[in-house]
Amino acid sequence: MTNLTIPPKSRPEWAKMINGTIVHDYKNYVLQTRTYQMQKDIASGKIKIEQAIDELYELCSKYSLAVQKDFQQIFKTW
Repeated sequence: MTNLTIPPKSRPEWAKMINGTIVHDYKNYVLQTRTYQMQKDIASGKIKIEQAIDELYELCSKYSLAVQKDFQQIFKTW
């Protein structure tokens, strides 16, 4: 694992974070609120899961330092 990187977008955990399958006590508040909002947006039909994954991946790429602790618990290694 390289410091300050995030897991590949192809990993299934991305979708599981968004659809709520992965139950995790988020350390990063923005990550927590974004995934929750995406769940609501998908349920209401505003966005599709693929678009949500793209948006979340982009956000986490930009702030990779801030999400490291959560990602080490969710993804373990990458």
